[in-house]
Amino acid sequence: MSAGAEDPPPPGISGRAAERSALRGLLARTPLVTVTGPANVGKSTLARAVLEEATRGDGRAGGLLGGGFVRVGCREDVDASGVAAALNRAAGLPYDTPPQTLAAHCARRGLTVLLDDCDPMAGACAWLVRQLLRAGTGAGAVLRPWAGAGAAVPAGLRIVATARQPLGLGAERVLAVRPLHARPLPVRWGGRTTLSAPTAAYEMPRASAGGALSAPYDVAIRAPAAALGACSPADRLVWARLSVLPGDFDGWLAGCVAGRSDVSAHEVEAALGRLLRASVLALVRQAPDAAPSPRPPGLEPTDTPTPARPPRPPRYRLPAAARAVGLAHLRTAGEEAATLRAFRTACAALAAEAQIAWQGSDRRVAVHLAETERHHLRAALTLPPQDAADALTALDTAVSLWFRWADCGRRGEGRAHLARLLRHSRDDTAVRARALWLAGWLAAQDHAHRTAESLLDRAGRAAARHADPDTLARVAHARGLLALRRADPRTAAACLRRAAEHTYQDAWYGPGPAHSQVLLAITLAAPEPTNAPAPAPAPALAPAAVKGATTTGRGTAMPPAAHDGARSGPFPGTRRGLRLT
Repeated sequence: MSAGAEDPPPPGISGRAAERSALRGLLARTPLVTVTGPANVGKSTLARAVLEEATRGDGRAGGLLGGGFVRVGCREDVDASGVAAALNRAAGLPYDTPPQTLAAHCARRGLTVLLDDCDPMAGACAWLVRQLLRAGTGAGAVLRPWAGAGAAVPAGLRIVATARQPLGLGAERVLAVRPLHARPLPVRWGGRTTLSAPTAAYEMPRASAGGALSAPYDVAIRAPAAALGACSPADRLVWARLSVLPGDFDGWLAGCVAGRSDVSAHEVEAALGRLLRASVLALVRQAPDAAPSPRPPGLEPTDTPTPARPPRPPRYRLPAAARAVGLAHLRTAGEEAATLRAFRTACAALAAEAQIAWQGSDRRVAVHLAETERHHLRAALTLPPQDAADALTALDTAVSLWFRWADCGRRGEGRAHLARLLRHSRDDTAVRARALWLAGWLAAQDHAHRTAESLLDRAGRAAARHADPDTLARVAHARGLLALRRADPRTAAACLRRAAEHTYQDAWYGPGPAHSQVLLAITLAAPEPTNAPAPAPAPALAPAAVKGATTTGRGTAMPPAAHDGARSGPFPGTRRGLRLT
């Protein structure tokens, strides 16, 4: 986070005259404006340029924001609980200042609040904006001549937000920024392959009086045309392999995708720094330094400081123009299939890590991991598989994300992924049996009883063939849920009792015995109807092939130790510093 007076102003931008005029008009008429648009389209640059003009009080802005503005970048190491504290520090107030006092302070000094890149903290930003507007716009209305004839503008605080989607507040006015359409730049890869690099998704800033452009704006012009000749062959190879990543990524995922026998993990890590300095990559989140954070203003030395957040690695983004050039080179070299296979394998490890975190002591770790990597996980589930093994990897990823589909309100998305992947992966494997169970369980939760019964019957037969007692127990749990929906407590109690008494060998995926015990207690407490049918005999739970092991589509694996090995990546150490129990 930073204050507008401390940061250097962004350079002038061209091709945005209409958007700048519209934003100035909205600022004169409404207390909340959200600038929306796709990634790297220039939302932040447009907002800061207009606010700088308004702060200087030139003729175009009419001196609307003579007091300046304060800015908080939500991707700059600010978590959901620290947006308000970051804004307080940017405004020169103690970190624990309530929103009402902050709104009064900004309104009194004429400060405009700029919440930059709200997407990772959309909920927290919306809550903070709502609290600020309640306290900052209740001072009546005044007439401002530059807003138009008879325009009444609420006096007090003004807020500008930049995000890909609106915040969804009633007082919000949205300004949508579209990409600039420009003629593609012809570039050469190593002097051999001629490609066209689209530049439509980037703003074209002008150099300031000093001559040189700063790095964030230099990436809009120089990448990938000018930076291409300065890259070594290894850097070009890493660049090309990273082009399959649809969202921002960290060093672990980059090493999994770009690391091969020809490029080691350490070379990938070094290549990320060189590509960043060459303005090919954009830095989304800085790496936290080891120095202690400065004490917020107003905090005495005797006060208790706020607890430090756990360190998080930096995250990078490959802009669309550079991604298009890298993907073309990847296809020319014939490495697209191998790179996509490595990408899907890495996503399977991500899903397994999130699944283990969900069964740990803090489920927020799993939710945060799944949300941070949601673009990559969605791509791994939707991209066409290369072969049967690749389809099985995607199906395993969907099963590992069972908690996201079943417990996080995404049943429709999960059922769509499973239906598509089950059509691609038709081999009779233990992973397919688990996917059939998960699809049947989700259908039972959606009250699609006939579909659920059909899927659970197929899952039970497949699990019995592969000697997977854990899947059989979870099929019994889902059948007990269906029996409860049919008002058949005897069948429900029999199925749920088998699931509750089962000792799971692979306890990471699916609901555990506690869920079955809760449903069993509810079933036994309900009055039993007199005409209930007798429970149907269930297939016996076959023993596993190896004691303490679980059967998967690729063989038999030891759950506790094998999960640690499966989640190990090319970089040593625990990913992201997560401490999983």
